[in-house]
Parts: sequence; C-alpha cells; structure tokens
Amino acid sequence: MKHFCIPALSALILPLTCLQSAGLEKTHLKVVDFLPADFVTDGSVSYEKELQAAIDAVPPAGGTLTFPAVTFLLNSPAGLQLRSHLSLEMRGTTFLAREQISEDGQIFKGEAITDLSFNGGKIVGRNDTWPDGVNIRGIYLTGECKGIRISGMEIRDLSSNGIGVFAEDAEHPATDVWITDTIIDNCSNQYGDYRAPEGERRGPEKGSDRKDQGVIALYHVHDFTIRGCRFEDSRSDGTHFFFCERGQITDCKIYRAKMGGYFLESCQQILATGNVIRDNGSRGVTIERGSQFCTLTGNTIEGSGREGLWIPDSLRCVVSGNIFSLNGRKENGDTLNTIWNANITINQARGDKLNTPTAHYLIADNIIETDHSQVAAIRVDTRNETGNITISGNMLIGENRKIIVEGPDQGAVTIGENSGAEVERIEGTTE
Repeated sequence: MKHFCIPALSALILPLTCLQSAGLEKTHLKVVDFLPADFVTDGSVSYEKELQAAIDAVPPAGGTLTFPAVTFLLNSPAGLQLRSHLSLEMRGTTFLAREQISEDGQIFKGEAITDLSFNGGKIVGRNDTWPDGVNIRGIYLTGECKGIRISGMEIRDLSSNGIGVFAEDAEHPATDVWITDTIIDNCSNQYGDYRAPEGERRGPEKGSDRKDQGVIALYHVHDFTIRGCRFEDSRSDGTHFFFCERGQITDCKIYRAKMGGYFLESCQQILATGNVIRDNGSRGVTIERGSQFCTLTGNTIEGSGREGLWIPDSLRCVVSGNIFSLNGRKENGDTLNTIWNANITINQARGDKLNTPTAHYLIADNIIETDHSQVAAIRVDTRNETGNITISGNMLIGENRKIIVEGPDQGAVTIGENSGAEVERIEGTTE
C-alpha cells in the first residue's frame, strides 16, 4: 500500500497576519470611530472632514465603511470624494445638503472608480431654496468607472441628476454599472416645455446644460442594469441615456417627469421591459438619433403629454407586447414635425447629426388605446430615408383606431393584420 504525505494545514493556509500584511484582507471600518464622542445626530452640525477622513482611511486593497443611522449635514458643494474598492453601508443614514448653495456640486463624487458600492442611504437636497442654475447632483461619477453597485437608496430634491455617470467616449466607457431598488424623486434641472405659452420657461434654466437633465443620466456607459427603481417628478426628463450600449432597464416606474420619461439617444442594444411609464409631460418613450438594436417590450406607457413612443432616426428596433394607453394629451403644432398626439409616431427628426435612416422597425402585438382627441393610434411620416417598417398584429381600441401613413415613400411601410385598425394613406405630404 502506498502512503501519501498530507502537508500540515498551517502550510496550506497563510496566517491571518500574513494576509493583512500582504494587503489581501479587506478592512471593515466604522464612521463613528472618526466622529467626536459627543457628535450630534440631527444634521445641525457638519462633520464633513471626519466623514472624508473615514473614507480616506480605507486602504487601497479596499474595505467596507459603515455609517450610523443618523443625519449628516454637508456644507460644501464639493461633496465627499470617493475611491476604488470601497463599500459604503448606509442603511438608515441621511445626507442633508445645505439650505443655501451658490455653486455647482454634488454629495458624492468619484473619477475612474473601480469596485464601488452604495448600500442604502438617503440624500436630501434643497432645490426649493437654491438659486436657479445651481446644479447639485447626488452621485456624480466620471471617467472609466467599472464595477459600480448602487442599491436601496433614496435621493430627492436635488437640482441636477440624482445619479449621473459620465464617461468620455465609446473608447473609454464606464462599464458594469448596476442601479437597483432605488428611488429618485424631484431631481434634475428645471426644463420648460419648448412650446410653453409666452412668458413661461422654455428649455433649460440658465446656468445648466443637458447633462443636468434626467433624475438619472448615463453617458457612454456599457453593460449596465437598472432594475426595480422608481423615478418620479423629474423637473426635466425622467431618464437620459446617451451613447450607451448593452443595457437593461427592467421593472422600473417612471412617473410624472416634466418632460420625457424614458429617453434613449444614440444608444445600442438596450432592452426595456416590465416598466410602467406614466403621466410624463412630453413623450413617454423616445428612441432617436442613431439608436440601434433597441427593444421595448412588455411595458405600460400611458398618459404622456406627447406620444407614448417617438422613434425617429433609428435602426433595427423592436416594439412588441406593450400597452399604450391615451398618450398624446397635448395639442399639436401647425407643422408636420409638431404633430405628436398619436400613441406612436415614426418619422425623421430635425437635428440628427448622424444622418441615420429610419429603417428596420417591427411594431407588433401591442395593445393601443386612443380617444377622439388624438390624430391616430400610429402615425408614420415617411421620407426617402425611411425603409422596412412593419406594423402587424397590434390590437387597436378606443375612439380613434387609425394607422396613418403619409409622405413620399409609403412603400417602405408594410401594414399587416391589426385588430380594429383603420388604415389611412395620405399621398404626397411633405414638410
């Protein structure tokens, strides 16, 4: 019989002290250990220096920093500076921004961060007292961030994004970003309807720009997941995704944005499913400006000020299995590009610098409810760049069941069997 020699267990496992000295064990720190013994809990005193010292104390190898369930006042618009390999445990913790702030800023900021997580916590701003054009974000991440996890947070009353992730370009994207079970309410800059009555605000407030639009804004973010969130009462758009790729937005609620609800601009391979998009002031959903391979399926979209879906200048998109109900509540303008009170509009938009054709759409198996005040259930305004649009298997209900096709290239639009539909073709229409 052969005998096998088994090394001693101590030879197989590094002692804990060796792991620590090698920097391989992650540290667990508590914020209270950095606060004065008599610290107050009601947010009446600021402990920004102590909070930053606690963050900075986490070693480069990483660790967890646990915050107490109290309210912290943040006076400086610079906010708290984050680092890589950091987990913030903040359940029950509130971060309260100062009542008077006169310059742009944020609560948390990080650049080119890797392996960062937020677990719980509440951020509360004061956009009711801050001057117009002062833009304060909740979480502001820039550069090639990777491995970001934001979960269980509540963010409200800010004057810019609740969460903004801004990478530089497609060659230097942020990647692997997850935002789950998070509420963002009454945030973003103020943006007035661009056809508002004379004397009311039109467009963004002075001092802000388009990156301040949306309670959540992602620019050049690849491989992201947004799940189970609630985005409510945005002062501009509910969401804004710009040149993003390979993302999923699932099981979210996007309610009562001043402008659009779910907004894709120049995005690729984005799936939206299981969302409820309700009572937004402009379009419920916009997919535009060179977006490709985007899928909208299994969503409920209702009560939008303009279309439930506006989808110009995109390629290879699928819209199936959704419910569109009584969208297009606002009156139309007097030109073709301002006819927007259908449930779905497919056309060419102004300002597409990518010069993308509107082509290869499948609009199928949706329930579309329209009343008498809307011009149509579906409206397609064709141009020479329009191609291969299929509309089939939809169920049209309500008082106006028209599918209107107009413009010079109507042969590009195939209309199959659609329950209850009345098809109207308008020849020779042009801008």
